[in-house]
Amino acid sequence: MGGGTAYAAADTFTGQFLTTGNLSTQTALMPSLNGRLTANYAPSWMKGNVDFRLERYTENSYHAANGDMVRERKFEAQMNYNLPLTEHLNAVFGVLRHENYTFQDNYNWGVAGLAWNGDIAKDTNLSTALLAEKRNGGGRVFYDWSGTVEHRFMEKYGAFAALHVYENLGEFDPEPTHKREFETGINYYLSKRYFAGVSYFYHQQVGDPADRFSFVKLKLGVNF
Repeated sequence: MGGGTAYAAADTFTGQFLTTGNLSTQTALMPSLNGRLTANYAPSWMKGNVDFRLERYTENSYHAANGDMVRERKFEAQMNYNLPLTEHLNAVFGVLRHENYTFQDNYNWGVAGLAWNGDIAKDTNLSTALLAEKRNGGGRVFYDWSGTVEHRFMEKYGAFAALHVYENLGEFDPEPTHKREFETGINYYLSKRYFAGVSYFYHQQVGDPADRFSFVKLKLGVNF
């Protein structure tokens, strides 16, 4: 008569710290440094997992009083609950806090939507999300869509392209504004824990030439 020992699933906690150096490709180099901490907690007693993000970052704009380029220093904190629907598809529910330290633009959002992650070809991964967002200070629901494709090659390298098309409803916006972002680059995975990368990033707000910038990014990251 055969038998075996059953083991309870263990809690898992993973995360990543990413630091990014930015050099503007417009007007002047205007170097800046970003820092992002993300973590994911999957308790054994709960279906799904919870992820967290703390990020301090800089975005350039032409919102200075004289029309010159200015660094806008910002902070965001976000927490999501991810409920698995299939092997690759999750339902996402979250909250977000945004602060702008250069100009007054602070707000809280609620977030809900779907996220998908999986391989679409050999050594090629796609992650994409479609979210509905709502500011607690009023205004209509607005959307956020993002997608990233990465192709791994030569074991330690990954070439990627990312597109982000979304609306934003700031503290004083009467209606959501439309924004677009694009990034492409190469990551180098030194090990499962350490990686580096270089990329080009472009941002624009539709209909507002003052809200646009582009960077060359140099990245260093550690997984834990």
